[in-house]
Amino acid sequence: MANVADILKLSFEFSSKIGVREQPKLSASKESNIKGLYVVGDLADAPIIKVAINQGHEVATKICDDLGEVGQPDSEVLDVIVIGAGPAGIGAAIALSERGARYVMLEKEKPFNTIQNFPKAKFIFSEPREIESRGNFWFEDAQKEDLIDRWEEAIDDRNLVLHQPEDVLDIQRVGGVFEVRTVVGDGGLLHEGRQVEGWPFEEAAGSKNVYKARRVILAIGRRGSVNKLNIPGEDLDKVAYALKDPAAHAGRKLLVVGGGDSAVEAAYSSARAGADVTIAYRGDQFHRAKAKNQETIAAEISAGRVKAEMGATPVEIKEKSVVLKQGDTTKEIENDDVLVFIGTKLPKPFFERVGLRMEGSMDALRIAWISSFAVFTYLFYVLKTKKPYFPFAQDDILGFLPGMLKVDLGFRTVDASFWGTVIYALVILVLGIRAYRKYPMQIQKVRYASLIVFQWVFLFGVPEILAYFIIDRPWKFYALSVPWPLSIWSAIDAPTWVSSSSPDAVTAGLWIGVGVVTSFVLMPLFVRYHGERFCSFACGCGGLAETLGDFWRHLAPRGITAYKAEWFGRAILLLAIPVTLLILNDAWDFIASDALYDSAKFAQKWYGLVVDFWLACVIGVAFYPYLGNRVWCRFFCPLRAYMEVIAKRIGKIAIAANDKCIGCGECTRYCQMGIDVQKFAQRQTTFHNGNSSCIQCGICIQVCPMDVLSIGERDFTLKVAETSFAPATGL
Repeated sequence: MANVADILKLSFEFSSKIGVREQPKLSASKESNIKGLYVVGDLADAPIIKVAINQGHEVATKICDDLGEVGQPDSEVLDVIVIGAGPAGIGAAIALSERGARYVMLEKEKPFNTIQNFPKAKFIFSEPREIESRGNFWFEDAQKEDLIDRWEEAIDDRNLVLHQPEDVLDIQRVGGVFEVRTVVGDGGLLHEGRQVEGWPFEEAAGSKNVYKARRVILAIGRRGSVNKLNIPGEDLDKVAYALKDPAAHAGRKLLVVGGGDSAVEAAYSSARAGADVTIAYRGDQFHRAKAKNQETIAAEISAGRVKAEMGATPVEIKEKSVVLKQGDTTKEIENDDVLVFIGTKLPKPFFERVGLRMEGSMDALRIAWISSFAVFTYLFYVLKTKKPYFPFAQDDILGFLPGMLKVDLGFRTVDASFWGTVIYALVILVLGIRAYRKYPMQIQKVRYASLIVFQWVFLFGVPEILAYFIIDRPWKFYALSVPWPLSIWSAIDAPTWVSSSSPDAVTAGLWIGVGVVTSFVLMPLFVRYHGERFCSFACGCGGLAETLGDFWRHLAPRGITAYKAEWFGRAILLLAIPVTLLILNDAWDFIASDALYDSAKFAQKWYGLVVDFWLACVIGVAFYPYLGNRVWCRFFCPLRAYMEVIAKRIGKIAIAANDKCIGCGECTRYCQMGIDVQKFAQRQTTFHNGNSSCIQCGICIQVCPMDVLSIGERDFTLKVAETSFAPATGL
């Protein structure tokens, strides 16, 4: 029987770690929590070869700049140790060699080991085409074998300092320098004349070395440690975790375990090479594979060239057979070879030994930071919204502060609310400029310029300054820029809260008309052509989320529970309707009733307190460092829920995917709405507001290293198919 922890894990899916690969916590310069230890390559958001080469080169160059004088003869301490001889490690070694640094590159197996393990004759593309490899390192489209030959020649020609096979056991900082402890692998240390002059080391297999260096670059990738089945017989020689040559299995009975691209490709390529192939997968369809691979394996199964055991898990491997479990039954099939493709795992024991922290891990420092940010957010919004709460109430320790913030500017008297808006606008300006420079795509520059302009003109300049020279109630200008139901007051006005016979009734009616037209005419038209982009291009809440919150956009929770929690916003939207009607009735006295009057006051008070203050202000911002930058927008905002209702039915904007997805997961990691974008991309399924909560910010397009995603137009003829696709994937 499953224990309680397993049941809760299955039933409660609410985490930023779902659907993405874990990685170490790194600064913008790729420095880890250990000062002087840098991480590059696949572990550091560089999942493709050319990007990894360049990242390694850039980080090593910066390290040399920071170190200042390098290359000084010293028998004790190197400048840099590079761990791993994949593309990122080689890129780093090239830069260190160019700068004359004293370094050594340590590799536990052989250079480019991940690529060495690709299937025979696999063609490797040098994308993205527009990016040039740093250090003049040759990289063009080629078969695996040709590529490896060219790269090994380049290592020789550049005389890069490489020790292999030598496995790193531990890294510790001692007395201001790093000590890297290693063990030499089978066959002895092969350095082929490339070594650090005067550096003593043991070369025999099993020998242990201790290197010292001022800096360390970790470039080990994430594919070196494969996940295993952990079943009896897995240690037999017939079991492997990579397909070297499909022809090696010709005439043999081959079982492929897994349902991703590697498993599917291994199955059909081995079948075409003459193997008798069975593929076993625990799921009911190969949903993790690319659309093209799904079509290919389906055709092979249909033609009888591959046998599929769906919903099956191996439970024992024998010399001449494999036992599979399907539901409550088991079956034994004849077998000669087994290939296992169930993913890879990070070397967490090694990371823990070194002291390397993972992204999102909780420690005392992070808990203190999250708590401090939450307290500051609470204090800021208590002042800004002029709530009589601790510590700013009249008799509290800081009760004097609200009075001090009242200043006569001549044309108006301002208070804490005004100064809070000033600070809010300044944050969006400063951090908006930062984001403008950070994201190079033109649409991102337009987006951040739009957020800054909208905040400073329509959410500050006009209502807080210019309007005071034009109308008696300048705050009414917010009806143009903060639509109902984000602000229920946009659709409410009254003749100075007297009767409908007042001379001001016409003016009040006009302002109601403005709010109604903005919310129920202009917004639907906007949503028709731009989806929910108001959240990411114009909204004040969204402006803060996209600027200040940009630091934490990768923390958006994903999973079935997270997607279901988006219903809270729809509930608040439904709640906003009677609250609006009650307050409107109270203002105009349509129906004279003490009960309705009391209900209006009650609704106004509690809606304002719970929704406008706690959810929209305090909780919505305070949880940025823990749950990402869209807590309010995604889970509680009634305006986004309102736009979603419209966009689901008539929104035309969509994001399409081509067939280049490599499954790196960067699109999913940085989606601030918690959408599993990678699933859509791998299946080449367009996503829009009919099957996701997308706000069309375009960051997924920005961070994709393969130009897989693009803005397009929704095909309404696929409405039924794509809507049914959402619940099955949690989208």
